[in-house]
Amino acid sequence: MNPTGARGLTPEEAQARLARFGPNRLFTPAPVRFWAIAAEEIREPMILLLLVVGVFYSLWGGLGDALTIFVVILLLVAAEVGNEFRAKRAIAALERIAAPKARVRRAGQAVTVDTQTVVPGDVLLLLPGTRLAADANLISTVNLGVDEAALSGESLAAEKVAGDAVYAGTVVATGEGEAEATATGGATRLGQMAAQLGAVKPPKTPLQLAMKALAGKLVWVAVFFSVAIPLIGIARGGDFREMILTGLSLAFATIPEELPIIITMVLGLGSFRLSRQKFLVKRLRAAETLGDATVILTDKTGTLTESRMRVVAVYPREQERAVLAAALGTVSPEVPDALEQAVLERARALGAAAPQGDILGLRHPGDGRRSKAVLWRHQDGLRLHLTGAPEEIFARCREVPPVLREQLESEAGQGRRCVAAATRALDAREAGRPLDELERDLELVGLISFADPPRADVRETLAQVAGAGIRTLMVSGDYPATAAAIAREVGIAADRVLTGEELDCLDDTALAQAVREVSVYARATPQHKYRLVVALQRNGEVVVVTGDGVNDALALKAADVGVAMGIKGTDVAKEAAQAVLADDNYATLARGVFEGRHFFDNLRKGVNYYLAVKVGLIAIFLLPVLAGLPLPFSPIQIILLELFMDLAASAGFVAEPAEADIASRQPRSAAAVLIDTSAVRIILFKGGLLFAAVMAAYGWASWRELPPVAVQGCAFAAWMVGHVALAFISRSDRHWIVRHGLFTNPVMNLWAVAAIGFLLLTIYLPPLREALRFAPVAPADLIVSVTLALLLVAPAELRKAFVR
Repeated sequence: MNPTGARGLTPEEAQARLARFGPNRLFTPAPVRFWAIAAEEIREPMILLLLVVGVFYSLWGGLGDALTIFVVILLLVAAEVGNEFRAKRAIAALERIAAPKARVRRAGQAVTVDTQTVVPGDVLLLLPGTRLAADANLISTVNLGVDEAALSGESLAAEKVAGDAVYAGTVVATGEGEAEATATGGATRLGQMAAQLGAVKPPKTPLQLAMKALAGKLVWVAVFFSVAIPLIGIARGGDFREMILTGLSLAFATIPEELPIIITMVLGLGSFRLSRQKFLVKRLRAAETLGDATVILTDKTGTLTESRMRVVAVYPREQERAVLAAALGTVSPEVPDALEQAVLERARALGAAAPQGDILGLRHPGDGRRSKAVLWRHQDGLRLHLTGAPEEIFARCREVPPVLREQLESEAGQGRRCVAAATRALDAREAGRPLDELERDLELVGLISFADPPRADVRETLAQVAGAGIRTLMVSGDYPATAAAIAREVGIAADRVLTGEELDCLDDTALAQAVREVSVYARATPQHKYRLVVALQRNGEVVVVTGDGVNDALALKAADVGVAMGIKGTDVAKEAAQAVLADDNYATLARGVFEGRHFFDNLRKGVNYYLAVKVGLIAIFLLPVLAGLPLPFSPIQIILLELFMDLAASAGFVAEPAEADIASRQPRSAAAVLIDTSAVRIILFKGGLLFAAVMAAYGWASWRELPPVAVQGCAFAAWMVGHVALAFISRSDRHWIVRHGLFTNPVMNLWAVAAIGFLLLTIYLPPLREALRFAPVAPADLIVSVTLALLLVAPAELRKAFVR
């Protein structure tokens, strides 16, 4: 509705003003720059520790040793900075993708734009659920109420009329209107308040906090062994300088500084990949929780169905133009919903005209009402138009022909959605009365039947989700017979359907039992949806819920993962949610849940492998020191090992594809921790195998009475091959690696080739061999060392037979 005729800015004017006033945002996010992350990384205590090692080498060793170790430090820092840069850039991209939108009129057309491109002079279109993108002056209003709690703390909506000021961050609660933006970004009232807060860092997820706490505990374990091993070596007569350098290098190699980066990479890069499949993760917490879902509470229209509403029948058939004309009285031509758009298209095809005149009153659906009312002043007087749920309209009409009731049942039984249209002529003296008082003694004009077919792939997706141990509950505002028909068509059990009125009669205990048995809910309001979420959670379920309306915000916030509709969702719903479905498609939602499992799998694999090699490294140094034997690796070689260990865990496992049974296994317990008793056993087992592999090669070379540097070469070869083999075995905890796919992870393959290539270069390329203090290793000794490593790591693969 555009009573003012305001055309808004042209695209060229909007672009010029954007350049003049700047983007419409409260905070300017700090750009993700590689060199800024590098500078931050260099100041990390662990990197400073490496630099200390380099300084000691400069003092106690030759210039070649110092240059070598500083080159290694540079490579290590570059690898860690590169990983963190990728993760942070992905997270920043998520924030841009999920940025809020605004509805404005430009060059006479209603368009949707990014909120940050709104400029002073833009005409904002206001509907219930719209969050104002700028400070503005109202041009026109119809029963407009604005929730200003964000600024004033007042919970009741403030009534607004043309000429009043409205402010960015407030929410349209009722009615409609148009407003001209007067200030954007930091110049708004909200922006001035926000400027005092400064930039706010996003909070850490529970898993990130738990991993940070775990890393803090493991630091003390690593420091203990890094101090104890050199002290034992010195007490047993070892070289003081070598033992100190060994302790410093061992500290760097065993302190788990990579754990937080692994989590950030898995969640950040994984969420970014999901965004390219139209599932926009706004907060990393959603990516963390998705894989634990046991129940999905979904809308019907547009999610399970195509949201391609079309009018298929109008009753009475001989009065179709009159019925459509009555329905046009409640249509919003600027931003029609799916039903209103279908009515508009059918009316245009038949030449039915919309009412002409002024709108005196407007009531949108909500607060328990499932109808829309508009009061018009026509040339021939006042007329009230009402459209909505047939049973609600019927209750307010003077007379309802039995044939229309029968037709309603018939259409609903076919899965069609029906809307009733009614009008009432009013006396001019009634213009000032509340609409609720006028909505009686209506004249029923007729019924409009809409078809919205289920999405082609939704039945298959629902079956797949059910096979994964996840229930789907459909919550709809439709007539019970319509909801049941659609549910059966997509494969949801609809033997019993509960309506909103029936839910109101159930106490919390009865509702908790009902949600175990009933999967379809009709004529449900957002308040009913919230009660369903709470009841499911009391039953121990992890709930993913979809929502699109203003009142859905409560359910979206209460859910373990709230998912707003990207197409039909209001600004309030999108802000309350942790993720947004860009295509409102249930199949996309299901993909998100399975990707959540994928995230957790990769995280667990990467962390378990990372800790296993740390355990193996500590054991490899502890035994020789206790036995008074030469050390298996020199300090500089330890630092080389750290470079390859970190790359595998933080980059290789992040790129690991999902396992074949990701969509068929049962959900894991939400109470399960990442590092449980079973994981500890696996970590110790794999660390022990790696230790045995290296010590076997070390023992072989010592038995052959090879020089100490050659013994270290054999041990180094066993480590490099052993920890590469262990990484490939760790790519799946249940399936043989051949079945899982040897070459399905390009990043892991590249890392393995680099590790083995580096091993061969260090042994057979004289300049590098001398720089790293190795001696030539005979091919036969190298083959024996590699064979021993593969044989002794193999039990980690054989263990899968017992796991299955």
